[in-house]
This record gives sequence, structure tokens and C-alpha cells, in this order.
Amino acid sequence: MSTNQSGLWTMPVGEREASLKAIEDAVAKRGGNPRQLFDRFRTDNSFTDKVAEFMLRGGVETSADLRIVRAIMGDRIFGPEEWSALYGARLPKRIPAFPWSEDVLKGPSPLHKGKTVAETHFAFLGLAKLNGKPLTIAKWRELHPTTGQPRFYSGNPWYRNEQFATDATCEFKWYLMPLEIVPNSERKTYQEQSALLNQDYEVPTTIAEVTKDILAFRKTGTYVNPNRYGRVLDVSSHGNRVSVGRFDRGGLSVSHYWYDNRGDLIGLAVARKS
Repeated sequence: MSTNQSGLWTMPVGEREASLKAIEDAVAKRGGNPRQLFDRFRTDNSFTDKVAEFMLRGGVETSADLRIVRAIMGDRIFGPEEWSALYGARLPKRIPAFPWSEDVLKGPSPLHKGKTVAETHFAFLGLAKLNGKPLTIAKWRELHPTTGQPRFYSGNPWYRNEQFATDATCEFKWYLMPLEIVPNSERKTYQEQSALLNQDYEVPTTIAEVTKDILAFRKTGTYVNPNRYGRVLDVSSHGNRVSVGRFDRGGLSVSHYWYDNRGDLIGLAVARKS
């Protein structure tokens, strides 16, 4: 028996029996034999694996193309399965198509010499809402308080009343973003940094960069940009451009104190256009 606190056997008996009864009723309603199916869980590993995968996706069907993307990206992707398994997300049955081709993912990264896009980027399904609640930076702070990991750097942040933190959300679409800031983008102004980009890239919003950092940590267990900040598109009410980074055990920082100077610790965050 598993000792995992999230295991089935840690549920109250009544809840566990009600859950199994719900499956039994659904199978019987469709003319099936619940006993035969439950027996098959123990005797057919392939069948059990497929049922588990479907449950982890929250009942969402995924395309053959997305399974290919997963094979290419490895652990650098956070999709319906992860949202359902790690955040209990209830997702629409229709998931947006992944907009980048296999050739793009396997092709050379315009930003990282000698490496592919798949090796250097992180793909994630953006959500505007998580189970009916806007998935803002403020909501991310509720989901990941400073008592756990991952977490945000400050318990009482300067941006608590800023629109980019209280109102802005990701779009319900796929994002493909470099894990780290643009190489050699430090010691430049924002305009000089932006000039480094080709037509396939754009500067992301704060919520997109924050979401990427958190989801990448949840998937890989590694911190993104632990030594650098990445400038993003938003400008604070103080008139300074926002930056995100210095993500380590101490927390993920959201700053606006860099003005537009050529600091050693401030580079540029970017996202692939879809």
C-alpha cells in the first residue's frame, strides 16, 4: 500500500466508495460489466496505463500531433495532462492545436548557436482561467505561497495593486518561450535588446514569463534564470519596465527597479510568435 498522502487509500472511506460507485454506475449505464473492467485493471497493464493517461488529461483527448511534440520536447512541455494532474484543472474538451511544426522544433534556434529550438525552449498551454478563476499573478501567489516551493520572492510585493498582476492573464493558447533570457542581451537598453530579435520572436507579458517560470519548475524541478532578470513588455505605474527572474530557492522576483540602464543582471525575455 502506498504511503503517498495523495493516494487513493488516504481518502475517507465514504469518499473512496462514492468515487468507485460513480465509475461503476457510469460503466453500467453504458451497458458494460463493471466487474470485468475492474478485474482488467489488475491483469492488463497496457489497459491500465491508457486509463491512467486519460484520467491525468482530465478526460481531454489529445491529438497525434501533440504526442509527437511531447516526444520531441521531452520534459520541456506543460500541457493538458500536467494541468489536470498538478493543478486539478478542468479543461475544455477542445484544446488549441500546437502551432509550431516538427521542423521548427527540431531546427536550429535563432537565439542559441549550435542548439535546437526544442533543446532551449519550453512549451506550455496558457490558461486564462483555472477552474473558473482568472489565472493572474495574484492567483499564482495564492497557489504558491512563500511557505513552499516554488514561491515568489516577497510576501508583500510592490506590484500587488498593479494591473499586470491583478488583471492580466495568459491567453488560452500554446506558448513557446526560451527557458533563459536571450543570450548576450545583458548590458543593453530595452531598445537595444529588442533589436536583437528576428521576426519570429516578440517580447512577452509579465504573466506569460511568470507562468513559464513556474510551470518549467513544476515540470523539470530546475529554476529558470537563477542569475538574471528578463525584461518583459509591461511597464509599471511608476513608469519603469517590469523584469522577471533571479528565480532560485529564495523565490521568483518581479522587479521594476532597473529603469532602462545597461545592467549586468538584466537581459531580455522573449516568446516565439504563433
